[in-house]
Amino acid sequence: MTDLPNRRPCLTEDVGMGLSVTVSFHPDTGQPCEMFLTGRGKASDNPMQEALYNLGVTASKLMQEESPHENEESARPDVAKAAI
Repeated sequence: MTDLPNRRPCLTEDVGMGLSVTVSFHPDTGQPCEMFLTGRGKASDNPMQEALYNLGVTASKLMQEESPHENEESARPDVAKAAI
């Protein structure tokens, strides 16, 4: 599921302490396909913004069945096997 339309339905939820989570859904399947995490303030003023962005990108890739580390071997193969 890597070819996503530019416009998708989404749901945004304020989770408290100035943080919001937005999940977008594939319009044909209704499956969640992307996640965005945002916090208060400018990215340059808040180092947490980069961490939230990276978490959202990784979660989105997992939702789209892509490996975020597809060129790297798993650091913990026991965990990967347990997930299968």
